[in-house]
Amino acid sequence: MTQIAVINESTAIADADVQKMLPAFQTQWNQDLNSLWGVGTAAFNFVPKGNTPANGTWWVVFLDDSDQAGALAYHDLTNAGLPISKVFVKTLQSDNSSVSVGATHEICEMAVDPWLNSAYQDAQGVFWAGECADPVEDDQYAYEIQGTLVTDFVTPNWFGHQHATGPIDFKGHANKAFAVLTGGYAQKFDPQSGWQQVTGAKAEKMARVRNAAPGSRRERRTRVRSKWQRSERNFQR
Repeated sequence: MTQIAVINESTAIADADVQKMLPAFQTQWNQDLNSLWGVGTAAFNFVPKGNTPANGTWWVVFLDDSDQAGALAYHDLTNAGLPISKVFVKTLQSDNSSVSVGATHEICEMAVDPWLNSAYQDAQGVFWAGECADPVEDDQYAYEIQGTLVTDFVTPNWFGHQHATGPIDFKGHANKAFAVLTGGYAQKFDPQSGWQQVTGAKAEKMARVRNAAPGSRRERRTRVRSKWQRSERNFQR
């Protein structure tokens, strides 16, 4: 079972509010996501201030914004070299977006593609980044688990594999493979043109979609692996 440490370094959300989200995080991963993507099971554990995350855990870190991510030396991997998801609370709030949807977006994508190196080839030879929440990213597609709003996510069928049957996304909003809903986006790699972004109508107007935040999954995916860094953050305070 994957052990995930949840850490709150944000000044914009209380520890208690983060802790309230944990049952929904765990239910979505273990039931909804696992049933379609086979990601296995996970346990989410809140790490209070002054405590150190257990060795071998993946991290979910709540931060104010991407500038703080740089200041605290959160980059791409935990200090054990394991996956990390970063939730930029003030950035989400300034965009009038749900923090819990933003958090589960990152968590779902970390589950499906923890090393940011999966891609799926379509019939035209174009590779699509293995990001399972981006194409349906918007609060309007979210759903509730135990009173907490969580992100929708695409199923493997979204990537157009041969003989695909069944839903394109978990909540049934998309109706065909590679559909990018309004508010969503996707990344594809064309051998002739490199990485490109396909953007839904609403997302075209959103600065956080047009410009990937430093340290975000979207920014990291286009960064060469030799520039990945481990966190140097010391949680002993």
